[in-house]
Amino acid sequence: MTTSTAPPILSDPAALTPAQWSARLAAFTSRGRGDDDPGVTACRAALSYWRVRRVLDSERGLLSPDHIPALADLLRHAHAVAR
Repeated sequence: MTTSTAPPILSDPAALTPAQWSARLAAFTSRGRGDDDPGVTACRAALSYWRVRRVLDSERGLLSPDHIPALADLLRHAHAVAR
């Protein structure tokens, strides 16, 4: 008799590559896990982290040091989005 256990919920986005997080999310959703499932929300949060990190890595050399506190504040607190 085989028992199935859920994979552990990872909280460190750097624990997996973006491709691994994406595959993990696909596996969870293909098994019918909902958007409120802790594993699904962890995957979505990790993928969000990687999207933001990719932009920061590409723009880091052009960023003014004077703007860093404002950007850090945006990451710490929810702000209304101007469109």
